[in-house]
Amino acid sequence: MSSIPTNAMSPLYVVCDLSTILPTSSYNSFDTFPSPIHTPHSTSTPITPSSIPNQSLPNPTFFSSPPVGPSHLFSSHSSTPLSFHAPPSLSSFRRSSVDVPIMEEGDQYSIRRYHLSMFLKYCNPPHIPDPDPPSTRKNHIVHCEKTRAFILRAHAFMAENGVEDLSPSLLSKLLSIHPQTVSRTIDAAKDSPPFNRFPPCAPPPLKQTRKAKEQRAVAKFSKETRDQLRRFMHLEFFAQFKRVTLKQINSRKEEWLAECDEGLSVNVSTVRLLLHGMRFSFIKLQCRTNIYLNEYYCRLQANFLRTMQEIRKEGNNLIWSLDETWVHKGMRPGIGWQDLDAVDSPLTFIKNGLTAGNSAQWEKGERLVIVTCLSEFGFRCPLIWRTGKVDDGGDYHSEMNSMEFEKYVKTVFNEIVKEAEEKDLRPVLLMDNASYHSRVIDKMPSANDRKSVIADWLKSKGIVCPDGQKRLKELIEKLKKFNRKDYNIYAVDTIAKSCGVTLVRTPPYMAEFAPIELGWSAMKRAQYDIINRTDDGGAIRMKLLEWMHNYPETNCKAFMDHSKRVEEARQLKRIAEGGLTFTPPSLSTDEVVAAAVEVLDEDDVEPVEDLVDLMEMSEDEEDEPSEQY
Repeated sequence: MSSIPTNAMSPLYVVCDLSTILPTSSYNSFDTFPSPIHTPHSTSTPITPSSIPNQSLPNPTFFSSPPVGPSHLFSSHSSTPLSFHAPPSLSSFRRSSVDVPIMEEGDQYSIRRYHLSMFLKYCNPPHIPDPDPPSTRKNHIVHCEKTRAFILRAHAFMAENGVEDLSPSLLSKLLSIHPQTVSRTIDAAKDSPPFNRFPPCAPPPLKQTRKAKEQRAVAKFSKETRDQLRRFMHLEFFAQFKRVTLKQINSRKEEWLAECDEGLSVNVSTVRLLLHGMRFSFIKLQCRTNIYLNEYYCRLQANFLRTMQEIRKEGNNLIWSLDETWVHKGMRPGIGWQDLDAVDSPLTFIKNGLTAGNSAQWEKGERLVIVTCLSEFGFRCPLIWRTGKVDDGGDYHSEMNSMEFEKYVKTVFNEIVKEAEEKDLRPVLLMDNASYHSRVIDKMPSANDRKSVIADWLKSKGIVCPDGQKRLKELIEKLKKFNRKDYNIYAVDTIAKSCGVTLVRTPPYMAEFAPIELGWSAMKRAQYDIINRTDDGGAIRMKLLEWMHNYPETNCKAFMDHSKRVEEARQLKRIAEGGLTFTPPSLSTDEVVAAAVEVLDEDDVEPVEDLVDLMEMSEDEEDEPSEQY
C-alpha cells in the first residue's frame, strides 16, 4: 500500500480509505464524478511531495478538504500514515505514480466538486418541521431580506470555488429551502447590486388583502365573542326588524364582547372586518324569513324538493323552465360608474360639452311583455308583445292575463312534447304560481263568498237549495261535504295532463329554483347594450328575439346545472335541519297555490335580483357602501 508523509499539510495529500466511509454498493456511482487525482499507474508507488509542486496548489479552502468520515481517518495528529484503498471502479487510483504529471489548476476544482458531490449524495441533514404550509413558505422566504442575503453570500462563496452550480442542492439541504426557491432567489439578484451589509431580522409583511384582514379580525376575538355577536345581531336587530348599522353595533359592544376580550380595541372598522369574516354581508335584502317561520310554507318547499328529487332520480328528463317578464324602453341599470364631479357641477360639465353624469331611469316608455322557456339547449318558444298596441297581425294585446297565458302554454306543451319525443326523453315543465297560471275551471266557492254564489254552485252539483233558504250557515254546512281537491280543476294542469307533460310548480319567492331567472338576468344586462334610445317597441322586440335565438347553449346548460346544484344543496341542508326527515303526503296543486297566495305580495312588482351578478360578484363589488359617522 502507498503511504504519504505524516507532515503533509495540504489537504490534497490526505488520502482516505473510501471503503470505510461509503457502502460498497455505491462504488459504481463514483464514475459519474471526476477522479480526485489522475495517476497513470498503480497506487503501490509512494506519492511524494515533490511529485506535486506547491505552486500548483491554491490556498486551502473548505471545499478542498477530504470528505466527512470517521475522525481517526482525518486526524492530523495520527502517527500512522493514512492509506488509501481505492475500489475497482476508480481505475485512475490503481495506476502507478512513477510519472505523476504536474497538476493543472483546473483539477483543484474537480477535486472540490468531487468531495462536495459525495457530501450531497450521502449527507442526511436533520428534518426541521416548518409551521407554515408549503403554499405560503415561498412568500416568507422571498420577503425575508436576511434569508436572501444568506443565500446570495453562500452562492458567491461557492462561485469563487467553481461549484456555483451546486448551490441549489447544498443550500436546500442546509437551510431546508426548496431548490427552486434558491435558484429563483439567485436569478432575481443577478441584476441587483451586491449586498454590502446584512439586513436586520424582520418578520415578513402581513398580507393586506381584504380576506386576510378578515381572517385576522376573526382570529383576534374568541369564539365566545363571535357567538355572542351573532346572537346579538339576530335577536336585537333581525328579530325586531330594525335597521342594522356598524355604528350601533360598535356603540353597544359591551352587550356582545366576552370578558376575555374586554381589553381588545374595538372600532367601526374592526366590527366591519369581524362581521365579514363571520360571513355577514351588506347586500340587498331578498330573504323573506316569514316563509320559514310557517310550517305550511316549509312543507311547500319540501314538497318541491322531494318532487324534483324523484324526477331527477328517474332520469331521462327534458326540463323546461317557463316564466314571463317585462321591459321598458327607458330601462337603465341600477348600478354603474358615475362621475361625482359631474354630479356636483352638472351645468359646468354641460357647458364644456360633457354630460351631467351617468343618468338613472327617468322615464319608462313603452312596455313590452316577454314570455319564454329555457332549456339546456337554449331559449324555447319566445313571445314578445307590445302592451296597448295593435301588432302586425292586427291583434290587440293587453297585460298578461289567464287567457293570454293559456293560449301561449298550449304552444309550449306541443313544442316540448315534440322535442322530448325526438330525444326520447320525458317532458317536465317548471312554472311559478302567478295568478294567471292558476285559473280554476270550476272553482269551488269558499265561506267568504256571497250566498248566491254558493247556492248557484251547489245547484250545479245537484244539491237542492230552496230559493227561500236564507240562512248562510246551512249553505256552508252543505259546502263542507265536498272535498275541494276533487272539484278545483286548474286549466293549465288539465292542458298539461292531456299533452303528457309533468308540471311542477316552484315555491314562491325562491327564484333560485327557476333557471329561467338566470336567463332573464342575462337578457336584461344585454338589453342595455343592444337597445338604443331611439328604438321603438317593434325594433326592441326584434333585437330581443334575435338575442334569444343566438344565445349560446353552453350558458343555458350552465343555468340548468346551477339550479340542479341549488336543489341538491337545499335538500342536504333541509335534511340536516330536520326539514325533510318526515314524509308528508304530496301536496296537490290546490294546496300549493293556496300557500303561494298567502305568501305572495301582489303589490311587490320589484324585479328579482340579478342572480348572475350575485354568482359572479367580485370581492371589490360586495363591499358595503361607505357610511358617514
